[in-house]
Amino acid sequence: MKIGTTPFIPQNVALPNAQKAAIFSGNQLICEMDLGHLAIPADTGNKLYSFGALADVHLQYDTAQNDFQRALQYLNGTVDFICIAGDLTSGGTDAQLAEYKNYVDTYSANTPVYAITGNHEAYRGADLPNIIEQYTGHPLYYSFTRGNDVFIMVGVKGDASGSLFTTEELQWLYETLEANRNKRCFLFEHVRPQDACGNAYGIYSYDIWGGTEQTVFESLLRHYKNVIMFHGHSHLKYNLQTKTNKANIDWNTFGTWQVHVSSLAVPRTGDPSGASSRVEVYADSEGYVVDVYENGILLRGRDFVAEKFLPIATYWLDTTLQTVAAGTYTDSTGTIITD
Repeated sequence: MKIGTTPFIPQNVALPNAQKAAIFSGNQLICEMDLGHLAIPADTGNKLYSFGALADVHLQYDTAQNDFQRALQYLNGTVDFICIAGDLTSGGTDAQLAEYKNYVDTYSANTPVYAITGNHEAYRGADLPNIIEQYTGHPLYYSFTRGNDVFIMVGVKGDASGSLFTTEELQWLYETLEANRNKRCFLFEHVRPQDACGNAYGIYSYDIWGGTEQTVFESLLRHYKNVIMFHGHSHLKYNLQTKTNKANIDWNTFGTWQVHVSSLAVPRTGDPSGASSRVEVYADSEGYVVDVYENGILLRGRDFVAEKFLPIATYWLDTTLQTVAAGTYTDSTGTIITD
């Protein structure tokens, strides 16, 4: 594992098979050392299962068909299931969604895929909630369990600030979190919360997180401490951690883990000057393999084109459960009915 001058954060760990860390100058080995704090903790508990975490497939974009096929073929049989955090297609039309379904049926025949809508599916319009299950096998929002863990899948139905969720969906989200408040909850939603990770030095400016729904959603994140939220939308490459330690992983904003998932088909990066601009990289493809243990999760960021895992996007997150007392959530907006 190369360290060099790569800026690791406290959650970074070495890949499971790493034995030493090394410092290089260019291609010249300077020294080797023990892994130290980069070692995966010894008290992980047993490994329970693995899943793939993808986002922003945009199936009709440029190289997206090859990217999606490659990722599904790698993950099929390697993990127990796959979760996709929205933007499955470029526009949510019947033809595009049918193409998505065909890829899943063909290349992930042995591995279930749990997907949600993103704002690009919302381009379709008002009938999206009525049609999405036909092509993904799941409604706009739903949950499922794996052992003692709960997966909460929150699709969006709009493409403008304040119109991502219905009141009924937010009510369902509250009730689902309340019912599972002392379990580990993996929450997948497409659009990154405004102040969360996934927008290294502000190069992604298309922000559709806002209004009363933002207040409600973020208050739920702050209250239910056992949530690990995965989101996409910005497409930003994992190596932008060189610009900020909040590029991919964040806990401080809401007191719950936030995980930014890069784009499977169209990762973005900043320009060489570091200015607030973005560059589309169609030749790249990124996502995560997530190994779930009793006491935490190991995130292994993967470059699907180069067929390798990325040290800068390999993290251990402690998911020790916190006690959340029943009936203690309050909503300042009056949107959520709590009794």
